[in-house]
Amino acid sequence: PWPNRPPPPPPPPPPLSHMPQQAQGREYALPPQCGGWPPSAALQGGGSCCGLDAAAMQRQQMPSAAGSMGAGRVGVPMPQAGVALRSGEMGARGGAGPGPSYCSSCDPSGRGDARGKDLAMSPRSRAVYKDFSHTLRSKETQVRGARYAQQLAERCLHDLPEAVHWRVHLEMADLAKREKSFGRARQLYRMATQLQPTAPQAWLEFAKMEEERGHFSRCEKILTLGLRHCPYHEALMLKGIKHLERMGELRAARSLLSQLQYVPVNQSWRTVLEGALLEARAGETAMARRVFKFLLHAAPWYGPVWFEACRFEQRCGHPQEALRVAEEGLKQLPRYGPLWFSVMRLLECALPNRHELVHATRAHVERGVRHISKDLVWKLWFEAAQVEERNGNLARSRSAYVKSVGACAPNLRWKVWLGGARSELSYSRFDVSQALLERALAESPPKTRAIVMLEQSRLYELRGDIEAARGLLRSARKSARSEWKVFLESVLLEMRSEATSRALREARRALEVHRGTGRLWAVLIQLEQASGVHHQLRVFQQALLEVPKSGEVWCEGARICLNPFSDCFNLEAAHNFLDFAIEFTPQYGDSFIEYLRLMMLVGAPDADVERLWQLCINAEPNYGTLWFHSKRTVLLTTRQVLESATELLRRELSEWRSVYDAAIARAARPDFRSTALAAVTAAMLARTGGSADSDAPAAPAPLPPPPLNLPASLPPVEAADFVTGSVALNRMHRQLGRLGLEERRALIYGGDMIVP
Repeated sequence: PWPNRPPPPPPPPPPLSHMPQQAQGREYALPPQCGGWPPSAALQGGGSCCGLDAAAMQRQQMPSAAGSMGAGRVGVPMPQAGVALRSGEMGARGGAGPGPSYCSSCDPSGRGDARGKDLAMSPRSRAVYKDFSHTLRSKETQVRGARYAQQLAERCLHDLPEAVHWRVHLEMADLAKREKSFGRARQLYRMATQLQPTAPQAWLEFAKMEEERGHFSRCEKILTLGLRHCPYHEALMLKGIKHLERMGELRAARSLLSQLQYVPVNQSWRTVLEGALLEARAGETAMARRVFKFLLHAAPWYGPVWFEACRFEQRCGHPQEALRVAEEGLKQLPRYGPLWFSVMRLLECALPNRHELVHATRAHVERGVRHISKDLVWKLWFEAAQVEERNGNLARSRSAYVKSVGACAPNLRWKVWLGGARSELSYSRFDVSQALLERALAESPPKTRAIVMLEQSRLYELRGDIEAARGLLRSARKSARSEWKVFLESVLLEMRSEATSRALREARRALEVHRGTGRLWAVLIQLEQASGVHHQLRVFQQALLEVPKSGEVWCEGARICLNPFSDCFNLEAAHNFLDFAIEFTPQYGDSFIEYLRLMMLVGAPDADVERLWQLCINAEPNYGTLWFHSKRTVLLTTRQVLESATELLRRELSEWRSVYDAAIARAARPDFRSTALAAVTAAMLARTGGSADSDAPAAPAPLPPPPLNLPASLPPVEAADFVTGSVALNRMHRQLGRLGLEERRALIYGGDMIVP
């Protein structure tokens, strides 16, 4: 039964009894020899479905000479208590628990068969439940409301056997959560877990809701209970490890991982792989490498292990080693597609000589076509065409695109025409590019036609035909209202055309259709800069009510506080906003670059900067205006983009240091500090909904801030120059017509790649 009160706090996890020695070099030939965590070679098995043959299973019941770690010693018989999220929580349960989740044919107790029968449904029950699930999600049920849904559930419960009732409670809990009735949802989740405690899906959904609500301690208790009833379940283990990592409890996460020493590697490799990635994210490169070495030795038949080991070395700045790992993986798994594409990208990074690179790429593609799945052959030729284009071989690039079309399914050919159009554009062949885009539009499915029209509008804009670009986007907005990217491109087109009033109008219209899109709110906040900081804060406040977990919106809030001309210049508030930004949307690269700007302004310690770099490298951001501006070519790694951004910020902060110094001096004055803090606090009230009340009395008009004392010798500068972290980039956006072709192409297309 669900406990009426939380258990007493668990004791801290025991100290790790064995730490791995420093890895010598980056060789992947031998596994590490240590028990617990990192895993030992004793985990690898032979040929049965559990990965261990009969002799190996017998050997696992004998004491091992390997060292102990965390919960026990490799080779000791499996204890009868369930798995706990933290060491020391087993005793709170009392009594014996289920054993490890071996597959039924290798589980000597037969519990695996019993657990599977508990979760299975008869054909009649499955049909009744499926009909209920579809009806519950139908538009008719949504219109009739919660009472009708409850009646449906009661009828379904009457028709279904009691063993399946937990599934109905789970569906109703999900409905209550979507309707924001969290108390009712919590009650239903508890009923589901009580009726069927061995169903991991119920525990996972319950923990997910509590985590989304910010109740992290409840989430941890739910996961602990789930692991007691479903020990070693992969999804629960992964969720538990990620939760502990998020809470900063790395020792507890390692202790949880150490309990996998009792589980055969073919059942635990995904969780062990997550442990390797956890160590990499924590900056423990040597330990992460040892875990990858173990996995590549014990489970070489799993493609994701080789792929993640390759990416790990690439993130560490070792492209040659990453290439070697990928090549070794292809020897083991010659049909695993992701490794073939990884090798192609790594060749461009690892081989600086253009002739050698092109020769190696062509040989690799010819070899890959013979081994890779037929469904992926067209992608291989597509990637080869882009490599040839980047190396100045337009004729060979065209030939590769033709081969890609020949191997491609008809419904995917539009992607090849789109990629070919972008390649022709890089050589300023506008007419050929336009013809290819027209063919892509003719062959694209209706759902993807808006993407091709967006690409056509960019080409028209690059050629200076703004009206044609507007007409295409207007047509795309009508035919594909569900595609928010078309609406965003309409706003950006007007911004680049220096038509601020039209951009504001387009942004507001876009938000009427896509109110839950953070990028549209972010661009509206930025556009409101011309109306003053308090207009920006009002939009920021409204955006937080609509999309409170949008990293782009939080980043714009930080930019308001980082603008030296802003009445709300506040470095502490910017710090808090950027913490939210990288927490909610780590893929947004601009948040990390703005964070770098903040750290340079306050003179943060090197350890803090290094930690930010590590967070960014782990997140691998893939979009953002500043991010694309710093990523000059598609071949740059995250670390190289950060180096480019750091150099850009260092140069600009040196040029405009007097402006920032004047803003910091003004922010130190008590009157300015109190006014700025009040404005930021009012915006933050949006998180509780306090400022959304239309009947609330209007706030008093803010007092004019003290002037910003700038040196007389300073070149002309204004608030619009500091909308983002780069003054030069902000001015380029406002002067697009006076830029050269390559600069305009970089701003219009950014780092947006055509990917197969």
